[in-house]
Amino acid sequence: LTAAALCPHPIALVPGLSADPDGRWASLRTACLDAAALLGIPVIGGPQAPGPDAAQLVVIVGGDHVTRSFDPSRAYSSLLGAGVWWTSGWGQAAEVPQPLPLSLSLGYWLLTASRPGNAGMITCDIAIEAVNFDAAPQECITLGADLAARAERVAFIVMGEGIACVPPARRTADLMQSDNAFRSDLERADTDSLRQQGYTTMTGRA
Repeated sequence: LTAAALCPHPIALVPGLSADPDGRWASLRTACLDAAALLGIPVIGGPQAPGPDAAQLVVIVGGDHVTRSFDPSRAYSSLLGAGVWWTSGWGQAAEVPQPLPLSLSLGYWLLTASRPGNAGMITCDIAIEAVNFDAAPQECITLGADLAARAERVAFIVMGEGIACVPPARRTADLMQSDNAFRSDLERADTDSLRQQGYTTMTGRA
């Protein structure tokens, strides 16, 4: 595992889908795209040549109602299930296309939109994995270890709302403390603490 970007997945992340009078959505979008751009995704035909440490596999992970894998050659981003007429991605032209759930749709869009100059072809392998919202921490750990072992250099795009899906009025002191600890463990890459705490049970949408 060489790098990971953890991003939220509000629909407004896509340009033009929400009013943005104070520029907050634009700031969030820029931060997410910048994070994805740091993953070392190899692109040919763009303004920058792939570096020697470029990822060999990029894994997009997000929550859904069932744990399952998607075929990257047939997958595409779709917000139709959320009531928004918007689709994106090469898989739309497949014989049997696979629309992605909300979290993965936004993750897939980030992958393609974060290319330098928004141009060129991604040359590494791609894996797209949905994880059940109610999956046990050990199940997530096992899946993550399997995905990280599929290539020598693996980068992750992880889509999750975490505490953002909890209304402010219901954010208790314990929940805020847990969220802060989760952020700290991620910043320090403290995998032992993440395993022990089992943060996926914090809100059911971590």
